[in-house]
Amino acid sequence: MIDNKLQIFLEKELLSKWDKRIIFTPAMKLHKDFGLVGDDVDDFLIHFIKEFNISVSNDFTFDERFYPEAYTLSEIFKAIFNKAKNLFSQKTIQETELKDLSIAELQEAIKTGILK
Repeated sequence: MIDNKLQIFLEKELLSKWDKRIIFTPAMKLHKDFGLVGDDVDDFLIHFIKEFNISVSNDFTFDERFYPEAYTLSEIFKAIFNKAKNLFSQKTIQETELKDLSIAELQEAIKTGILK
């Protein structure tokens, strides 16, 4: 169960994109469950930090947690080339899975005052 104030904040910030009401759970993640990337994540975090008077830890690395808004054309071609090269050389690569940010981590940040 999450804090009522956090539930209301999440409804305001995330449910404008959804038609139905959602009961948020601590295990939900911003990218995985709500598709937040790039500027959408930036906007969400700015509102979250202001609403709950949170500071961001130096250990918090945005690029390790969220996908960028969009790739440039050269990045797309590079990714396709690398996948094709690995396919022909019979190598398998696993793309790095991002850490994302869970509702539980948001709730913890509210308690401690720091987003880690």
